[in-house]
Amino acid sequence: MMALYLLDTNHVGMAVDGASVVGRRIFEARLAGVRLGTCLPVLCEIEAGMRQVRHKVKYRRDLNHLLLQLRLWAVDLKTAQIYGDVYTDLRRRGRVLSQVDMMVAALARQMKLTVLTTDRDFDALPETRTADRSKP
Repeated sequence: MMALYLLDTNHVGMAVDGASVVGRRIFEARLAGVRLGTCLPVLCEIEAGMRQVRHKVKYRRDLNHLLLQLRLWAVDLKTAQIYGDVYTDLRRRGRVLSQVDMMVAALARQMKLTVLTTDRDFDALPETRTADRSKP
């Protein structure tokens, strides 16, 4: 079975710079046939963050180039149902995650994806597979 990876906001942000460790690894993974993608909730966070970037035009161009290399996995009604399960489980255990992180986790569970992230908040969700490709 082919590896499938869902990039969280921090990995998309780092990958925009194609010369970064994450950017190079994404390029190499794609050459090896690995399927990589992200989702609209992540892109919403990227758009919000982009408003704080000094060189917005360059960042937009680099982001658009990166998005040509990634799949855009859809959040749908099934994702929403799984989100409800994730939210309820976390609340029962007294844990809190951002809405975007819960959507990412729900989509990852739904599609059996591994989340590429530096975010330790996902440790609260042991059923969600994660990996960190930002380290050399």
